Order: sequence, then structure tokens, then C-alpha cells
Amino acid sequence: MPKRLATYLKLHKVSLFLALLSIVFYYTFAYHLERTDFVRLISLYAALFFLCYKLIQFEKWNYKFLLGIGILFRLTFLLVEPNLSQDYFRFIWDGHLVSNFMNPYLNAPDQLISQSNLVIANAKELYDGMGSLSARHFSNYPPLNQFAFALAAVLGGKSILGSVIAMRGILIFADVGIFYFGRILLKNLNRSPHHIFWYFLNPLIIIELTGNLHFEGLMLFFFVWAMYLISVNKWQWAGLVYACSIAVKLVPLLFLPLFLKHLGFKKSILFFSSWAGLVCFFFYPFIRRSLSIITHKQ
Repeated sequence: MPKRLATYLKLHKVSLFLALLSIVFYYTFAYHLERTDFVRLISLYAALFFLCYKLIQFEKWNYKFLLGIGILFRLTFLLVEPNLSQDYFRFIWDGHLVSNFMNPYLNAPDQLISQSNLVIANAKELYDGMGSLSARHFSNYPPLNQFAFALAAVLGGKSILGSVIAMRGILIFADVGIFYFGRILLKNLNRSPHHIFWYFLNPLIIIELTGNLHFEGLMLFFFVWAMYLISVNKWQWAGLVYACSIAVKLVPLLFLPLFLKHLGFKKSILFFSSWAGLVCFFFYPFIRRSLSIITHKQ
């Protein structure tokens, strides 16, 4: 064993042990946890939060180490379907519709499942998996989120697990992007950059976003990127990136009034115009298709 590697292992043996133990717990969470087993669920969460705290305490200035193990924690979930959420069945359903140039907002799964020429692969399995509540309602996911579903459906082909892996890849890249821009943003705000690890190593973030495939991670990537651009006075570009965040999840709309005070009236008008224009661009294909179908029916 090279001397340099031996020295590294000796210096970081406790942290490496904690990281390995965390991987074991994440593996148990992903592959051996029943959603009804509340005691094991809480116990794993408690243990993982404690290990997260100790890892940040011991290695908070070792960015490469914590970044690497954060990615490894996420990759632990890569080859398994979510066990705490069934939303991904609807994600894949919508993704197949969009990838076949069908508007996901026009028909609920209940209205489509009986069609003999339905283009959705594994339609019956997806329909049963999403549950009756989702099946009888129209899609409520914004356009850029739908495009992410479509990309996952294309990459996954006719495999549900393949689409799950593709979605996980998107969310892992988004989290790495949050780490990159979030660390720089903290420096620009005169805050310690190691605080980004309270997000990046947070078990709730890892399990709910990467594990259960919730796309708030992609929304946060665009949101943090936009905040970084504002911090370096590139607010024109920030408006476009902020629009992408809104087009994934509508939550960032709530924060728009805060920009009036920060940017001033004139810059705020231009900022609002830029994000509003791009949001309209994202929604346009779906609105246009919906109006054409409604007009045709009339």
C-alpha cells in the first residue's frame, strides 16, 4: 500500500468508518425497508442524521471527501425503485405521453387506460402503481418537470427501472449543481461554504429527493443558480434561470415580491419580464395543443 494512501486512511479512519456505516444504513433503507415498518424507518433516520452531523463535524473542510461520499450515498439508491412513494409511476406515465407528443394535461389516466392503441409502455403496471387518486386526476406537474419525465422515459425505454435510474441521474446531477453554486453563493454572502453540506449530506434530502424521486431537487438547482447570478449582479440571466425553477415547481413564485426590495423597481420589471417570457415559452406547446384540441371538438 502506498505510504500516502496509508497515511490518509490513518488520518481519516473514523470518518471512513462513519461513511461506510452510513452506506450500510442507506442500503438497508433502499432495499430492505417496508414503508409500514415505522420503528425501523425512524431508527434509520435518527442514525443517519447522527452520522451526518459527525461527518460534517470531523470533515467540514475536506470538501472532496464529503462531496464524494454524498454522491456515493445517492448512488446507493440507483438500482432500486422507490419504496416510500408511488409518484414515480405517474412521472413515467406523463413522460411517455410527452415523448410521444401527447399533452399530459388533457386526459387523466382513467380516461386513457382503456384505449387499445395507447403508446405508453407498461401502461397497466404504471396505472395500477400510481394508485386510484392519481389515476383519476389530471397531471399537475409544470412543463419543465414534464420534459424531465420525458427524457427519463426515452432513456429508460420500455423498462420502469430504466426510467427510474434516468430520473435519479437527473436529480443527482441537480444536487451536485446545488453543491457547486451553493458553495460559491455562501462565499459571496460572507458565509462559511461548509454549510452547504447541511443540505448535501442531509438524510432527508438524500432519501426524499434521490431515493423517492421528488423533483424539488431540480427546482432548487435552478433556484440556487439564480441566486448565485443575482449575487454577482447578473440579474438579467438570473430571471431566465429563475423561470426554469418555476417551470419545474411553482413554489418559487412565492418569493417574487422579495426581489422588488433587492433589485429596485426598474430592475425588477426587467427581471419579472425575463422570467415571465420564458415561463410562457415553456407552457406554450401545451396551451397551444390544448386549445387546438378543444377547438376541434367544438
